[in-house]
Amino acid sequence: MPNSTRTWQLISLALTVALIATLVKLYRSSSAHPTATRTLPTVKSATNLEHLALSPNTRRVHERYLL
Repeated sequence: MPNSTRTWQLISLALTVALIATLVKLYRSSSAHPTATRTLPTVKSATNLEHLALSPNTRRVHERYLL
């Protein structure tokens, strides 16, 4: 009868190596494409955007046909 403890140790070792390899690959791919520093506009940079606000009538029409 094979030693079940040794078998589980080998399985755990294989899973650990696979996990470490996956994490290294993920780290390398994320460092190759750094995230943008400014993804969302700030309040200060959002000046002169009043024309994007909807009038009450336009808002009602939009809500009515949004379904």
